[in-house]
Amino acid sequence: MSSPRDTANTRAGYDRVPGEEPINDDLNSSILRPSLPVEPPSYDLESAENDRLIENMEIEAPQGDSSGLSEPFCEKFKRFRTTLSNNVVVPVREKIMDPLASLMAIGSERIDLYLSKIGNPLILRRFFYVFLMSAIAWFVAVSGLLPSGHANGTLGTFSNHNILLEYAKQSLDLSKMERDLEYLSSMPHMSGTKGDTAIAKYIQESYRANGLKLVKDMQYRVHSNYPGNVSLTAWTRDSPDQAIDFPLDEKNFNPLGSNGELQNVNLIYAYKGSLNDLQKLKDDNILNENDKDDDDATKDFVLLMHYDKFVGEQMMAAQELGAKGVIFISEPMGDNKDIVQMRSVGIPQYGTGDALTPGWFGSAKDEINANDSKTIPHIPSLPISRAQGEKLLSLIPNNGVQFEDSEFSGHIGDTRLNMQVENAVRDHQTIRDIVGKYDGGEQTDKAIIIGASRNSINHGAMYPNTGTALLLSLLQLFQEMKYKYDWKPLRNIYFISFGGNELNYAGSTELMEQRLNAMKDEVYTYVDISQLAIWDDEKKLNIQAHPLLHDFFQNTESRQGFEVSVEHIQQYGDWIPFLANGIPVSVISAPKNKDKELPIDTTRDTFENAQAKLRDSESVGDLVLYLFHKCLKLADEPLIPFNVEQYINILGGEVNKISEKASGKLNLSKLIEDLNNWRRLGIEWRDWRGAWNKIVYEHESGVEPAPIAPSRWLWNRKICDIGRQQCLQDGLPEHNFYKNVILSPRIWTQDAPNGAWIFPAIKDAIVDGDWSRAQEQVDVVEQLLQKSMMDFLSQDNNNKGPW
Repeated sequence: MSSPRDTANTRAGYDRVPGEEPINDDLNSSILRPSLPVEPPSYDLESAENDRLIENMEIEAPQGDSSGLSEPFCEKFKRFRTTLSNNVVVPVREKIMDPLASLMAIGSERIDLYLSKIGNPLILRRFFYVFLMSAIAWFVAVSGLLPSGHANGTLGTFSNHNILLEYAKQSLDLSKMERDLEYLSSMPHMSGTKGDTAIAKYIQESYRANGLKLVKDMQYRVHSNYPGNVSLTAWTRDSPDQAIDFPLDEKNFNPLGSNGELQNVNLIYAYKGSLNDLQKLKDDNILNENDKDDDDATKDFVLLMHYDKFVGEQMMAAQELGAKGVIFISEPMGDNKDIVQMRSVGIPQYGTGDALTPGWFGSAKDEINANDSKTIPHIPSLPISRAQGEKLLSLIPNNGVQFEDSEFSGHIGDTRLNMQVENAVRDHQTIRDIVGKYDGGEQTDKAIIIGASRNSINHGAMYPNTGTALLLSLLQLFQEMKYKYDWKPLRNIYFISFGGNELNYAGSTELMEQRLNAMKDEVYTYVDISQLAIWDDEKKLNIQAHPLLHDFFQNTESRQGFEVSVEHIQQYGDWIPFLANGIPVSVISAPKNKDKELPIDTTRDTFENAQAKLRDSESVGDLVLYLFHKCLKLADEPLIPFNVEQYINILGGEVNKISEKASGKLNLSKLIEDLNNWRRLGIEWRDWRGAWNKIVYEHESGVEPAPIAPSRWLWNRKICDIGRQQCLQDGLPEHNFYKNVILSPRIWTQDAPNGAWIFPAIKDAIVDGDWSRAQEQVDVVEQLLQKSMMDFLSQDNNNKGPW
């Protein structure tokens, strides 16, 4: 039996193992076949014929092999590691790392050789290392590769406002502002309606989308009313059978107007219903005369007048004159004489907020009856269009008092009317304030508020929705600073959307009454942007500001091309409850919004009318940047930018005007002395600011030395307290809602010049001719100035300077 080796060789035509010499023993020689060749045959394996005859066989690999015969993962990983090592690691080590290590070793030896000629190489090598690392650190710092002031938006210890403003320009998203305004103006949203609920939720979502952690929906229940049934019929003495019925609807509505039904009453034209206009009617005995055809006829009358700046004063004056109602004539909008302006007739002269809880929050006291409230009128009012007004005027004969517009007042009995106003009244309607807080990083016990009114009887695109859209845009810019630079302002910022603005500013007032002490402790200024809008390409802004802030807004820095006029506060709005309690406020307005020009408070105030102005004007972005810069400085300036010296100078100027009117009837010597003492404190504050700026910015490159930081915080707290320390707990005479005796509304503002609201109680007494009461109010102001100065000085402070 042959072995496997023998068999294999035999099959291939061999009888021996290749490479071995043949064994010529006798046994094998005897059985060899004589015909067997010595060399193996040759084979033509590459022949073309075989290529044509033999087809290649392709075998497909089975998919989804479930037999478990695939290569294990660990084997694949080992193969990958080996490949990576052979193709990458080993070549890099051999061609780069090893030569580099050799060069470093040679370099080290050379350095030691040269250093040994100077001294001990070990010691000198350390010095060399220090110098080298210092040079590298300097290069990295100047190249901006490490976080620097420019990279993180700082200038030493504090924020670099120029860098933040520049980034704000890049981040400005005007398309979002347009989308916000479009939604806010998509529906009427009077306080307490479904439209207001939808708008309030949209603002809450915007707050949360911008990363505010504290977002609150503050709800209050207040007295309100809504459009109802109204009617008006008028006729003349000569044509009693030809009465004219005026078609009226829900547009003929004044928020907070009183209900009433008047029959067969007289109609008297009073132009703008000012005290001077009504005095002319008195002087001509227009209102006391009898009907010349019927001595027993009623003398009751309704006043027909145009809207003026202070509608509440018009209602007050009409009530005091004895009118039974008021009809307001709206101005035309271009050629459109059918438009009706629906302005609120609340009376903020006696206070703002809920008419049933004046001066207190909720159940702190029992509610009063609406008929006893001084903050709402008690005679009905009715707004009509210019076309309807002209028709009414045509019924009044050309007799009586002739006014500036050449129209006549008429006499009792000339024109009569029937008037009915039956609005829907709700004594406890829910309104909302949406509050969001942006946390500060240093003096977190202090804050500013940026606020905007939200509610509108109509769509309200120009007012107040543009202000709300700007509020959301400002919030977005501040959040962009946080995301980009991990930035926080030095002090807190509250973003508040106030409800109830058409209800005598109920939302802001109720919030202030609910959190009075906390507000007075934390909030050092309130900025209102409700009255902002883009009307045309004229870049003009009107700013009403507390005297402490006049210098801040008069500064020409970063005005973004706007022409800015700064005035004293002399208008009512959501800022009133803050002003009344001594918190400095500023109201930034577009002049036409401030004057309530059409289409404000009409059905024409829509997004479609505002959209073209937004898109065509280049002022929108500049306006947002101007607001951002001013709010940034208020919240993030290391030293709160109140100018005490200018504040006292303004008060001193008003004292001089009072002295001229008094002609020696008032003793103002102590008041002047206290103002002079306050002026010295103002100069000291100015000098302290100068010394601090010199130390921090000139000598320390923006880095505040730790020992002077507490002094800066203390000065800020003292400056913040000035306004609230000059408040009187009992408030002003006749309208004790107002606690601020320095700067508050007068009972009658009318056409008083700028500054009329400074020392209001003194000026009211002088107007009334009551010099004894005027002296009492001078003494009250003098005592408060003296007390507030002592409180200012009593705080432990480093008055001599930051060093």
